[in-house]
Amino acid sequence: MLDLIDTASANLNLSVLCKAVTQVGLIVTLRGGPFTILAPDNDAFAKMPEGMLDYLMENESELKSVLLYHIIPGRYTAGELSKLYSINTALDKPVEIQISGKILAINTAHIVTKDIETANGLIHVIDKVLFPLK
Repeated sequence: MLDLIDTASANLNLSVLCKAVTQVGLIVTLRGGPFTILAPDNDAFAKMPEGMLDYLMENESELKSVLLYHIIPGRYTAGELSKLYSINTALDKPVEIQISGKILAINTAHIVTKDIETANGLIHVIDKVLFPLK
């Protein structure tokens, strides 16, 4: 079974995320674990305000903070997350968890693909990029 990085890299719809993770040097960290990654897909990055992705790619400390906000230490299935109201991220800031019918939301993002198994954690693909509150 592939690890988080190799699994994400094999998914063409996560190429922007993989480029960002590589740029800030989180690959070694994400080969450890276990972690749960809330992985914005390429469409999620495309929904950001114009120029925001370029800005983040040029400002590594801010990009790293945004990426760490998408990583949850530990391995949490969508079912386990749905029983929580919030959970702390690797940025040491919590995300809120809400469930409405069959839709599981993390802050304002919906999980569109859940429970992608990897050797060192899980990936949940989300439809928006999450930004930590200052």
